[in-house]
Amino acid sequence: MIDYYALVPVLFPILGGLILYLLLGFSEKIQRSFIVCFMGLLCVMNLLYLIALQNGTIQPAAAGPLVLDAPGIFISCLVTFLGTLILVYSFIYRKNNHFDSTFFIIYLVLAGMMCGMACTYNVLVMLVLLEAATVTSAVLILFGRTKRAIRATYIYLAISIVEVILVIYGAFILYSCTGTLDLRFMDISLLSSGDISLLALLFLFGFGTKAGLLPLGSIWLPPAHADAPAAISATMSGILIKASVVAMVKVMYPFFLISNGEMLMFIVTFIGTLNMVLGGIMALFACHIKRLLAWSSISQIGYIIVGFGLATPVAIYGSLFHILNHMLFKGSLFLISGILLYQVHTLQIKKMGGLGKIMPLTAGSFLIASLAMSGLPFLNGFISKELIYEGSVEAGFPVIFSLFGLEFTIISIFGWITSIVIFITLIRAFYLMFMGTPRESFRELHDPEPCMLVPVLIMVGLCIIIGLFPDLVSGTLQYIAETLYQMKG
Repeated sequence: MIDYYALVPVLFPILGGLILYLLLGFSEKIQRSFIVCFMGLLCVMNLLYLIALQNGTIQPAAAGPLVLDAPGIFISCLVTFLGTLILVYSFIYRKNNHFDSTFFIIYLVLAGMMCGMACTYNVLVMLVLLEAATVTSAVLILFGRTKRAIRATYIYLAISIVEVILVIYGAFILYSCTGTLDLRFMDISLLSSGDISLLALLFLFGFGTKAGLLPLGSIWLPPAHADAPAAISATMSGILIKASVVAMVKVMYPFFLISNGEMLMFIVTFIGTLNMVLGGIMALFACHIKRLLAWSSISQIGYIIVGFGLATPVAIYGSLFHILNHMLFKGSLFLISGILLYQVHTLQIKKMGGLGKIMPLTAGSFLIASLAMSGLPFLNGFISKELIYEGSVEAGFPVIFSLFGLEFTIISIFGWITSIVIFITLIRAFYLMFMGTPRESFRELHDPEPCMLVPVLIMVGLCIIIGLFPDLVSGTLQYIAETLYQMKG
């Protein structure tokens, strides 16, 4: 009976969307109560399942192609946690006529698709769920109701064609050689060393494209994140690209390091480092706050890719930690950008100024989340980045020098340089937007109403709590990392 629980993360959000559709004739208060209670309940259920899995009370549930193991339920926990906060934040959109209940129904469907792609080892099923998430998120981008949002959606969908071609080609090779598309039942001895390397690269770039991997990630991600409603930007950056990363790792790791191992490690870590550096540089020159955040997402995903590319237990643990951390600080920053647009009606950094005096909670949240993403000590981003750097030492990268007890490899040097660039970028944006004297037209503004502010404060608060007390999540993340490490060939 427990095996059927594997259907819960995928089907229950979709079921929630159906129930919400049936509630359209009831009051808005009833609909809101259902949305919050339903997503909150799913989050608690997923978290309890993960705890039981870690304690050995239960074994991973499997129903058809869906497998609810540690990596899959981890993503499901993040989807439902962030989804609960995002949906509460999105209640403010109801003041706009075109943000009716359809927005919330589609969001629930998207949540199910994001959970599903991380809960399977069947390459074709994973691709179908990924593209279903792509289509539903594309519809949500269109709720921006601007020409730029329409153009961003076209680009987003067009790039998806490339990933479909790459994954389908890999699936064809896999099935023709092994007779299965499910990696749980694959006999890898039937594959030649050339096919193993090719499959690793096809799945890396296929699923990695949706994760923001360069070069194609730089084409679709900045416009899609910048022109979508803030709640959808936070969802795409906070969890959709992370679900794609976990899906990528689950299908790539069975082939990883079996043949040409050092070459594959070099390719993945090089691309991840390129993401890190170029994303940070592009963010430095952005004048639009959401484009700045979009480019920094490409940079931060680079850290995660590097950790998974190093493929050591500590590096994988660091990448999972950074997935959690990035969801918190980047999700809150995108929601803050929505607050700014709602209050100030612009996202151009230089057209703001002095907002800190009239929106102190918003300003303080932006500063803390920015420092966390920059890797400042005693905040959560510092811990995950240092774990990835430690993983580069564990993977055999030579230590170039040591400072303050920290060992610096070539990867950690690039990582610290990128962190400094991100710090400069965000502190400059903070200064221009929040410091100084408010403009006359801003003097009547104030921090937004609770439904917008409380989700931001929760995420920013967790950035501080996890930074000070990392043991609250370290045991669970190490357990998930060990599960992923065992997949590595």
